[in-house]
Amino acid sequence: MTLKPLPILLAFLAALTATVAAVAADTASVEFNNAGVQAYNKGEFEAAIGYFDKAKAGNVDPNVVKRNLCNAHQSLGNELAKKGDYREAVGHAESAATLDPVNPSPLVQAGAYYLRLDELNRAIEKLEKAITVKPGELTAHEMLGYAYYRDNDLSSARAQWDYVLEMDPKRPELKERYDKAFREQSVENDFGRYKSRHFQVSYPPEIPAALRTQVIGILDRAFIDIGREFGGVYPPSPIYVILYDAKQFGEATKTADYVGALYDGKIRAPLADGAGNWLPIDEIRRRLTHEYVHVVVKHITGDEPPWWVNEGLAETLSRTLDQDRIKTLQKLYREGAPLSLKGLETTRIGKLDKDAVGLAYAQAHATVDLLWTRYGRAKMITLLQSVGKGQKMDDALREIYRKTYPGIEKDVATTYG
Repeated sequence: MTLKPLPILLAFLAALTATVAAVAADTASVEFNNAGVQAYNKGEFEAAIGYFDKAKAGNVDPNVVKRNLCNAHQSLGNELAKKGDYREAVGHAESAATLDPVNPSPLVQAGAYYLRLDELNRAIEKLEKAITVKPGELTAHEMLGYAYYRDNDLSSARAQWDYVLEMDPKRPELKERYDKAFREQSVENDFGRYKSRHFQVSYPPEIPAALRTQVIGILDRAFIDIGREFGGVYPPSPIYVILYDAKQFGEATKTADYVGALYDGKIRAPLADGAGNWLPIDEIRRRLTHEYVHVVVKHITGDEPPWWVNEGLAETLSRTLDQDRIKTLQKLYREGAPLSLKGLETTRIGKLDKDAVGLAYAQAHATVDLLWTRYGRAKMITLLQSVGKGQKMDDALREIYRKTYPGIEKDVATTYG
């Protein structure tokens, strides 16, 4: 199961309305600057950067040109980020920060993009520098708290959020994130730590050493196998994993009792059932592999794809369609009561009861399994990349599979009906 990770605070970037300045003179450099201003105001940011670069070489006021160039780089970075191209976007944010080193905005922007790229150390470096440049910048403090949270430094995260809430108690959604971090820290305070090449694992002291070793082996194998399934996709290290018993998992996540594990930016999984019995190793392997698929999917898309794609992939790559699930699907389609895939893009799965959730997972599994096996992994990877760049799912399905939602639903119904 995947929960939407805590949002990265990009609202200030989406609303970026930086102005650029024209100057009055008749030199070539001034003409380049003014041409850049015109291009900028038309939203032609790449052309504006070219003009401002030429103006910088002349005798126009260097502070004006650098400010204009900084704004153009930030605006182009913002446009690229909207398209899911965070790698190119972060380069422009870095350029802006170099041009205007006393301006915290491009540093915060770069920090946001590095978070999207799961490069936590770089994100923390940029956000800490933004606070040094402008102490008290609330957006920088809030995002730095999120970066610390992602880096599993819950105490430092809460310290940043404490300050922000003290200065602005009505900060949107921050109190909820603060309470979540406090809850997790209360549960995980005495947990041990183990770091492998790709994963950093936190675990309660009562988990036997032999079981921990098996878990690390499962995760390292998933890193290799799932990465290979997606054509060589390997998210940057470390990938955080928190292990619990059933009670601890419930206290930390506040999820329904039928949730077996989840990914909310970190893999969270109980290793014991409600009665305190250790789960069979095959079940632990299935759950951890399922959640690791979510890690890879997020790395490809940069965000959450539609629920049925995300969960369908996690099911397809962590378990086979066994006879029990096939019988469930046959009954579902025979009785003519399947869920709408389009509806599953927006359905709040957590609001459904256990039986409805089970049917939703079975249908997502069957749909993605059919697409994966009939058309191959390359098309599915292209689908994820397209959605990650902002393409609507309906359009991506038509372009890549030559299918509509009703067409795919009919194929699945034919297979299992």
